[in-house]
Amino acid sequence: MSQAASGPHSPVVPDPDDVDDFYDRNNRVLTELFGGSIHYGYWHGPNDISGLEVAGARMTDEVLDRLDVQPGMKVLDLGCGTGGPGVRLAKWSDADITGISVSAQDVALASQRARDEGVADRIRFQQANATRMPFEDGTFDRVLALESVVHITDRVRALKEIARVLKPGGRVVLTDYIVLGPEIEDEDKRAATAQILSAMRTAPMVRADAYPGFLAAAGLTAVEITDITEHTKYTLGRLHLAMAAHSREHGALPPELKLVHDMCEGIDWVEYAQQPQTDGVVLVVGQIPPARD
Repeated sequence: MSQAASGPHSPVVPDPDDVDDFYDRNNRVLTELFGGSIHYGYWHGPNDISGLEVAGARMTDEVLDRLDVQPGMKVLDLGCGTGGPGVRLAKWSDADITGISVSAQDVALASQRARDEGVADRIRFQQANATRMPFEDGTFDRVLALESVVHITDRVRALKEIARVLKPGGRVVLTDYIVLGPEIEDEDKRAATAQILSAMRTAPMVRADAYPGFLAAAGLTAVEITDITEHTKYTLGRLHLAMAAHSREHGALPPELKLVHDMCEGIDWVEYAQQPQTDGVVLVVGQIPPARD
């Protein structure tokens, strides 16, 4: 089964240590730029003027609504970042939540956030590799993976590990970056895309229609596979504006983030959002079959 799409979206394949180092160095700035979490936002259309903080919270809620957490459930936030989604869940649920990240700095910042927001009794964070998690089989009722598998080249391996730690009847909700349409023909655009993805330690993107096979190979049943690009395609434009504002106020961005900012200079973001997208975001819900009586 071919997982990675070839052609224009072929960044340098990241390893966990590289992802760890990237977030250790950049997570504070990324959290500030994105308004509290480090993931794409969700907009209702071109007339939605929400900033990244509001749209990011809306995306978190889209995922949490599908997670369907019930009182007392054990939930894993896989790729927890600096704790935004996990802490948000802890505030309105009576769940027992564990967040993991390969980044020690992520874990420290997320733990501090949980203490600051008064939910440290309901959520804990630890450093761990998503493809070799330190949990027993069947530990969790739910797994949240908001833009974390984007850093893992072997999606099936990641999903098998998620399936291993889920209880019978358990559910995973994830978002992933996807390739859309034909390959980009312009050589400069292909190179720019690859550079941006490599700078952000993003693994080669896949296509949404590969996900039924990925889920089946991991022993998961597909509940939902939805292309949400029409709602997320405004993220890069808002992020570019936030980067420019940060540079004016605080000076130069960290090198990888400056590269992303500089390569996006001159883009007409209104026109960009109106054009057919070459990449986007898929929202996936998978479930472990229930135990047989």
